[in-house]
Amino acid sequence: MPESFNFSGHETFHCRPFWLKKGHDFLDEQRRFGDEDAVAYLGVGKNMVTAIRFWMRAFEMANDEGLTELGRRLLSDKGWDPYLEDIGSLWLLHYHMVKGQHASIANLIFNELRDRVPEFTAKQYSDFVVSEKTKANRKTVEKDFSVFVRNYRDKDREDEEVDDLGGLLADLELVSAKKVDNEKVFYIERKRRASLPSRILLYAILDAIPEGRSLSLNVIMDAVGKTFALDKDGMTELLTEIARTYTKKGVTFTPSSGVYELQFKERPTTWSILAEHYAN
Repeated sequence: MPESFNFSGHETFHCRPFWLKKGHDFLDEQRRFGDEDAVAYLGVGKNMVTAIRFWMRAFEMANDEGLTELGRRLLSDKGWDPYLEDIGSLWLLHYHMVKGQHASIANLIFNELRDRVPEFTAKQYSDFVVSEKTKANRKTVEKDFSVFVRNYRDKDREDEEVDDLGGLLADLELVSAKKVDNEKVFYIERKRRASLPSRILLYAILDAIPEGRSLSLNVIMDAVGKTFALDKDGMTELLTEIARTYTKKGVTFTPSSGVYELQFKERPTTWSILAEHYAN
């Protein structure tokens, strides 16, 4: 985990579906979010300009130097999916937000809190952060949690503070909620993820585990299982599909000494896997 945590910068705005494309086009013209004409160019308020900058970095579409290679390949007009119409793109963004940790809450919830407390309230999350991670302002942490929920969920009818624009990542159906004793409880179930494309999972595996031609199921589960909220059955199903897709390229998923391993004759590149996903 990073030595410092970030729970602000989005100005309490969750990421709108069109903001990443706006951010890409803005940076692609060699502009900067601090420019005086940024508000007029982007057509949003000053606080939303700050929020777009935050989400471009949170999803690793941009960094201090400008657009990332992934940002260009995904969001340019002739890119893979500039308007994020492919569910795989949303899984890709989710993976990079958890990995990048610019929005610290995503990593904390998916990789730590959820395993410790399968069902949690906003207060349990803020207690966890303030007591164990950092002496951040509790109200800041609570507002950040509200933004996190809005990114992953459509508007809840009983939640009047959520605006009409649903969360960018709501279609992933990762974060669920229920009422217990008149209090909202959130949970992230580890299970089969039917909407997760096998190539997006393979990309994440290759990115998260940059070396090795033989990767055990347990190593893969540790590296990306929590991020995608997959149980072993769900992961096994997707790895079997990966091996079937790339069998002619020497990819197998078979037991070795009683342990299932994903094996590569030659490791493919992450870019080639994404290119193949978007070509299909």
